[in-house]
Amino acid sequence: MNRRFSMSRSDTRLYFGLTEAGKIILRGIGFVALAAVIVPAFGVLSAIVSVILTGVIVGFILRPKIRLVGSFPDRVVVNHAVQLKYLIRNVGHFPVYSLSVGFDALPDAIEQIDADYMISRLASGDTKEVTITIRPRRRGYYQIKQPVCKSSFPFKLFSFGRSGCEQERLIVLPAFSLLRILPRHLKPKTRYDSSILAGRTGAFPEYMGSRPFMPGDSRRRIDVRAWARLAAPATREYHENFDNCTALVMDTGISEAVSPAKSGESKEFEAAVSLCASVAYTINDDCLIDFFVAGPSLYQFVNCPKKIRLDKIHEVLAGVELSIDSTPDCMVPLLADRLRGLSEIVFILPGWNEMYRQLLEMSGQAGCCNTVFVIGEPDKIDLSRYEMARIENIQVLAPGEILTQKVMRS
Repeated sequence: MNRRFSMSRSDTRLYFGLTEAGKIILRGIGFVALAAVIVPAFGVLSAIVSVILTGVIVGFILRPKIRLVGSFPDRVVVNHAVQLKYLIRNVGHFPVYSLSVGFDALPDAIEQIDADYMISRLASGDTKEVTITIRPRRRGYYQIKQPVCKSSFPFKLFSFGRSGCEQERLIVLPAFSLLRILPRHLKPKTRYDSSILAGRTGAFPEYMGSRPFMPGDSRRRIDVRAWARLAAPATREYHENFDNCTALVMDTGISEAVSPAKSGESKEFEAAVSLCASVAYTINDDCLIDFFVAGPSLYQFVNCPKKIRLDKIHEVLAGVELSIDSTPDCMVPLLADRLRGLSEIVFILPGWNEMYRQLLEMSGQAGCCNTVFVIGEPDKIDLSRYEMARIENIQVLAPGEILTQKVMRS
């Protein structure tokens, strides 16, 4: 979803900057001033200063008065180029010359692929559509200022313009796609003790009542009578007895298999995050992801429609980081009271150690099927025959296979 915004003169501030030519001229003034001490060069110095003052005065008087209208995406996927389209309107009384539009200060993890969009002349009242392409190189949450509209007229020494005061929030999601490696044990499990929202797929749905309409709810289940009575959209709520309910568990701890680089990033951990996002995307249509455990944090989605659950999981994965406080022991109490009613738990583990066995045994004793993805080089992951026999569906995936999308569907 894109957020539409409008930037006018009232919510902007004056922008002033030096062009590359302007920087060279200023350095030249310094050399000429030094030379003037030895040889008579005051005439040359005065001429250069006059040109600079003229450029500053004329540029300030004829600075662009621009109205910028555009839309900004709520979320993008890492390493995917995004084209941002803006409408620029000259609301001043004079034409604007040598106008450029672009981002002045982007976060280090986001790059502007193309150069600033250049407009040689924009007459008073005219409108021009421009496109700026950016590409995020790392997942996360970022604050991005609105584009700067600046003019280098008349001598292309200085830039005058307007820059937006507000910042837009951008969520960069991890890379994800449909997997060709799927959990194999999804089985329906009876759930008689929970109120299940409309939008779930199950057998013998029983009407329970109505509730306020939420984004992601099916329009087919809108309760027209309740809408008329409450003067607000309402949707029918059902109790469904049979559901494929799943949980995702990802360890965010630092293990021996996880080797953070100097930048704090880990190839194994980034592969685990990307795989977790892909698993959620792949199984979302076939089951209900009731909760997500990311290290020491628990996220529950029982009262959310399917589409909202997937979006929330991806938002969590956009900002999850390695944690020295995360251990398998800290995840045990998070799962202990929530296994009843689950069909399967999918574990995404960056590496392997014997402490994970308690989690898997607890899940198996509750009647859940376990699907385990261990991230690491196969020759460095030591899985005993006991573990391979106890865990029916366990797979070791190399980080390179995930990051290069070799485990994705073609």
